[in-house]
Amino acid sequence: MSSAQRRSDCRCAGLLAGIRGGVIAASLFSLSAVNAHATELPTPDLTAVEPRVRAAIEKELATAAREPDSPSTWGRLAMTLHAHQFDEEAADAYAEASRMAPGDFRWTYLRANVEEARDPAAAATLYRRAVDLEPNYAPARIRLASVLEKVGLAAEADEHYREAARLEPDNAVAHLGLGRLALARGEVDQAIRHLERAYELSPDTQAVVAMLSRARHRAGDRDGARRLAQAARDLPPLLHQRDPRRAEVDLLAVDSESFLRRSKTYRETGQLQASLGELRRLIELEPANAQAHFAAAGVHDRMNRPQEAAAAARRALELDPDLAGGRAVLAGALFKLGQFGEAAAEAERVLAEDPADVHMLLVTTMLAMRENDVARALERLDRAAAAGVPDSRMRVLMVQLQLELADALGGAGLYDDAARRIEQVIETLERGGASESELRLHQRRLAQYRERARG
Repeated sequence: MSSAQRRSDCRCAGLLAGIRGGVIAASLFSLSAVNAHATELPTPDLTAVEPRVRAAIEKELATAAREPDSPSTWGRLAMTLHAHQFDEEAADAYAEASRMAPGDFRWTYLRANVEEARDPAAAATLYRRAVDLEPNYAPARIRLASVLEKVGLAAEADEHYREAARLEPDNAVAHLGLGRLALARGEVDQAIRHLERAYELSPDTQAVVAMLSRARHRAGDRDGARRLAQAARDLPPLLHQRDPRRAEVDLLAVDSESFLRRSKTYRETGQLQASLGELRRLIELEPANAQAHFAAAGVHDRMNRPQEAAAAARRALELDPDLAGGRAVLAGALFKLGQFGEAAAEAERVLAEDPADVHMLLVTTMLAMRENDVARALERLDRAAAAGVPDSRMRVLMVQLQLELADALGGAGLYDDAARRIEQVIETLERGGASESELRLHQRRLAQYRERARG
């Protein structure tokens, strides 16, 4: 056998050994090295990731090795890396996809999204390029405007927020940005117009309510600003931006936390069926995930499905008896199902550990009212009011209970006590940023009780 033949046989044997050793991707990629623009595959460290994540990334790496000249393959690899927080590797893969397909908006836009936290100036350049490629995609303009604010280019940011608002008139994020920039310029009336529109579109977001409070304070409306500032403390902080292109990345994430995070985002934006769908997928993959069952119980509760909420909460507590919040959700579901004895027992177990749990204080208030135990109902309701109302749903329930007890006390001739209930109603509504007309309604009722108390 000639030396050339021996070298050829050795090369073949080495390739076969590599395949048998499970390095198909590297072997195949080496065969494509003749391509003048061949780029090395990313090498993310997958040692500490969940098996599902490793499998998903390795699958896309193998595909990119087989199809090194496909921009969509590199883009899919970049999105998978991006979804699992491998930002440096994702940015490189997006860059390769953009090199191959410079006219494809997605790769430039998503690469800018990766760069945003690492290098805002670089992200701004990429977002500008993305907007040039697809000028009618409002979320790209909003992301560009946000980055421009961060790097001090307020005038350019204002232009893109305006164009986003023109493209999507009901986009609360665009109006929030315009209001924030107008307030920074000292144009208070214009700021209030935009912020009122953002508030109309998204009244339960801290970022919107707090900014409107600042604008009203600057305009001299101290009372209105105070009420809004109080309401903002109880609200979720972030205003979610609808961004279908970016959402495609999020949907590729297969780690446990991503399912929970997507479910939470859907729940906060009112997409309850989608929220439940994410949790069902996670439970199918991880039947013993207590957090997934607990989150499902909360979504069922929001959907007014107490039977399903109770079942999910029980399963969560079976898996983790010390799960924070599990017994509170179970107690609320049991109350709705009319299983009052068990609801009371679960609620008291929660209050024994956390005497300021507003949800359970309101549940035990309702249980006491069922038993006509007015003294106990008042004591629990006062404790709930002192603890503070965590969200708008709790606020509505507290107001209803205060009004019912005021009626009961007024009917018994206890007008001073009834007036104190109405005072708490007004205080609760002020904290929630209620309108002047709603407050006046209860102020008239308060005046009536006070007049009756004077005889």
